[in-house]
Amino acid sequence: MLVDFRVKNYALIDELEIQFRDGLNVLTGETGAGKSIIIGALEILLGARASSDLIRTGQETAYIEAVFEPRKLKEINSYLMEVGIEPEEKMILLSREIRENGRNRNRINGQLATAGMIKEISRYLVDIHGQHEHQLILDSTSQLDLLDEFIVDKESKLKDMVAEKFARIKELRNKLLEIEIDETEKARQIDLLEFQISEIENAGLQEDEMEGLEKEYKILTNMEDIYTSVGSIYNAINGEDYNKHSTLEEIGFFMKEMENIKDYDSNLEEFYDIIKDIYYQLEELGFQLHNYYDSLEYDDHRLKIVESRISQITALQRKYGKTVSEILTYKDEIKQSLSDLKSQDLLIKKLRKELHEIEENYYETARKLSKIRQAKAVKLEEMISQELIDLAMKDTILKIKFKEKKLADNGIDRVEFMISTNRGEELKPLAKIASGGELSRIMLALKTIIAHIDQVDTLIFDEVDSGVGGKTAQMMAEKLALISQKRQVICITHLPQIASMADNHFFISKKTDVNHTYTDIYSLDQMGQKEELARMLGGVTLTDTTMKHAEEMLTLADDKKSKMI
Repeated sequence: MLVDFRVKNYALIDELEIQFRDGLNVLTGETGAGKSIIIGALEILLGARASSDLIRTGQETAYIEAVFEPRKLKEINSYLMEVGIEPEEKMILLSREIRENGRNRNRINGQLATAGMIKEISRYLVDIHGQHEHQLILDSTSQLDLLDEFIVDKESKLKDMVAEKFARIKELRNKLLEIEIDETEKARQIDLLEFQISEIENAGLQEDEMEGLEKEYKILTNMEDIYTSVGSIYNAINGEDYNKHSTLEEIGFFMKEMENIKDYDSNLEEFYDIIKDIYYQLEELGFQLHNYYDSLEYDDHRLKIVESRISQITALQRKYGKTVSEILTYKDEIKQSLSDLKSQDLLIKKLRKELHEIEENYYETARKLSKIRQAKAVKLEEMISQELIDLAMKDTILKIKFKEKKLADNGIDRVEFMISTNRGEELKPLAKIASGGELSRIMLALKTIIAHIDQVDTLIFDEVDSGVGGKTAQMMAEKLALISQKRQVICITHLPQIASMADNHFFISKKTDVNHTYTDIYSLDQMGQKEELARMLGGVTLTDTTMKHAEEMLTLADDKKSKMI
C-alpha cells in the first residue's frame, strides 16, 4: 500500500506530507483547494508526462516522493534486479524531480531509473481512476482494452502472437507495394542498372590501382627534377665531372688515417668502425643511385595513359563511390538489384505466398483470441451485473457485443458495451444511454473487479462520484468501504455519504498570504471529521442541525462498517 507521500514546490503546494493508512482514506475540501493536484502529482510520479510549468512560482525544481509497502514486493524486486537496481527488503521508494531545464530525474530506491521502469512496477502498486475515464469507457478501443485486462498471462501470449503476425503482414504488404511497379518503370530501371554495371566492369578496376597510378603520375611529372638531383648526388659521391676528390675518396682518406692510430686508444677504434661503416654504406648508395639513374626514362606516352586512367577512375568515384572498393561494392549491390528486377515475378509470387500463409495464420490465432475474449465477456457481464446490484442498479443489464473488423495489431474484435438501465428496455450502446452517475457506478464496478483480479494494493478514485446523489451516493459509499476491507482505497470526494465512511479523513485547504497561495492538508480527528461533514452538508456556516446530522451519519457509517467485517 501507499504509506507516505511527500510533495514540494509543486503547483500550489509549498510542501506537504501525507501518511496514508489501511482502509478507506478520504480527501475532502472546498472546490479549488487543490484536491486533484495531489492526485496529479502522484500520476506524474508514476510516469505521466511532467512540464516545468508545474514547478511552484519562484522555485527551480519540484519534488515528489512516495513510499510503498507492496504485497507483490517479490515480483517487483525480481524486475528491479534485472534492470540493475538494488531492491529493498520491505518497501519501494519512488521519487521524481522536475527541473526548469526539462532534465527531470526519476529514482527507485534512491537510484536513477527511467520512466519506463517506474511504469513497469507501478502496475503492481496503484490503480488511479479519475473523471476522464468516464469518456474512455465510451470508446470501443478502450472497451476492448478493459476486456483484455481480464485475460490471464498464459492467454495473453495469443495477443503478442497476433501483434507479431500483424507486423509481418504489414512488412510484406509494404514490400510488395515497393516492387510491384509498372513495366515501363521496370524497363527503365533495368536499362539504368545494366549501363552502370557495364561502365564499372569495362573499367577493369583493381582494389589498389589508384594508389599505384598516383605514385607513377608523381614520378613522371617530376622526372626532370629527379634526374638532375640524383645525377648531382651520384657525381658528388663518386667524383665524376669534378676536378677535386670525390666524397667517397675523402672518407676513404679519413678511414686510412684513423686505421693508423686506432690501436692507440679504444675510443679511436670505435671512431674507425663508424667511419668504415659510413664508407661502405656510401659506396653502396653510389651503386644504387647509379642503377636508379640509368633506369630513369621520361615517357610522355605513358604519362598520357596514366593521366587518362586517373581521370577515368575519378569520374567513376564521383558517380559510384569515394574509393575503388566502394565502387566495386556498389557494383555487387546493383547486380543483385538487377537480378531481383529480372526475377521480380518469381519474387512477387514468393512474397504473395508468404503473405497468404501469414494472413491465414493470423486469422487462426486471432479467432482463438476472440473465443477467449467472448468467454471472458460472459463472465465479466455476470460480475458487473452483481456489482451493479450493490450500486442500486439491479435492473441494469450490460452485454458486450462482438463484431469482426479488419485485421489489426490487437486482433479482429470490435467490442461495444450495450446497456439497458431499466427493466424491459432494449439494449443500446453505452455511449447513447448512460448518464454521468451511471457511468461512475459502472466504472466503479469495473475497477472493483479489475482490482480483485490484479490484486493491486491501492485504488485511487478522483471524484468518480460526479453526478451521483441520494440513495445511490450511499450505495457507492458502502461499496468503497467494502472494497477498502481488502484494498487500500484513496478517494477524493464531495459527497458526505462517502466521507462518513472514511477510516482516515484528510482535509485539503487553500490559503493565501500577502504574496502566495498554497495548498495544505490536515489529518482530521473525530471532531474534525464531524465538522467537515457538517460543512459538506450545510455549507460554510456550521449549525446545530448540520452537526447533529453529521454525527448521525458517522454513527450509521460505523454501524455499517462493523457489519462488513
